[in-house]
Amino acid sequence: MGNQNFSWKLALNPLHLWIVGIIFVLDQLSKYWIIWTMRIGEGFFVLPFFEITHIKNKGAAFGIFHNSSPMFRIIFFGIVTIVCLYLLIYWLGTTPLSDRWQRIGLSLILGGAIGNLKDRIIFGEVTDFLYIHYGDFYWPAFNIADAAISGGVAIILLRVIPWGRSHKYRKAS
Repeated sequence: MGNQNFSWKLALNPLHLWIVGIIFVLDQLSKYWIIWTMRIGEGFFVLPFFEITHIKNKGAAFGIFHNSSPMFRIIFFGIVTIVCLYLLIYWLGTTPLSDRWQRIGLSLILGGAIGNLKDRIIFGEVTDFLYIHYGDFYWPAFNIADAAISGGVAIILLRVIPWGRSHKYRKAS
């Protein structure tokens, strides 16, 4: 991810802080709009396969650990979140500014992680509302933070896949 020492100047680059901030604000505004305008379980169709539906998720992605004890969730999510935030900030602080796509991906993940973390700390759960389905296939509900995290991971994965780049291998002598 970067072959240099950690730098706060890289970690706190204004462009990437803007990305983090925009994701956080869009996530929070959309969740509060849902909370203020819809009861839990209430929703409406945007397209035949896409709904806006107010859902609460006490678990992780796709509802994992939703039914676990509150103490387990607090400890598990606390540890995982601290480790992930540390790694994201570290990677931003060691990834050169010239590696734009890597930094954008990390910034999207960080903005989404902070948005969902705020909800878990304040409410003990996350508001999900984007709901996609087709026939009998139902994708678990998600939110803007989840979409940013998924988009950031996709950008990083696409960045590290060789995509036909030629690699020259030297024979060991």
